[in-house]
Amino acid sequence: MLEILERITTGKGEPADIDKLERLAKLVKRSSLCGLGRAAPNPVLSTLEHYRDEYEAHVRDKRCPARQCVSLLHYEILPDQCTGCTACARKCPVACIAGERRQPHTIDQAKCIKCGACFAACKFGAIERR
Repeated sequence: MLEILERITTGKGEPADIDKLERLAKLVKRSSLCGLGRAAPNPVLSTLEHYRDEYEAHVRDKRCPARQCVSLLHYEILPDQCTGCTACARKCPVACIAGERRQPHTIDQAKCIKCGACFAACKFGAIERR
């Protein structure tokens, strides 16, 4: 179950993984001999019941609606709010932010490691985490 969940949260999940996860959780619940084993899959079953659309967004759209899965995050600079102060570019450990001083900056998504340093450094709210 952990391997399936990790695949889903890193954007490598497939549509069949959700059904497979649910079947496996129900099997563990049914076949366990102790109370702990019967209760172990409850969080997965509960989230599948109440938040299935979020699982599907992870698999289908490769995005995390809760913005918690680091592998699926996407940082974007809002040009109308960026003052060009370069604070984000100076904090970026992989130098994926480009732009002239006092001009809106951009993030090269291919280089971005999604660490969030730019998001934390921006004092103007010009970086959005999606």
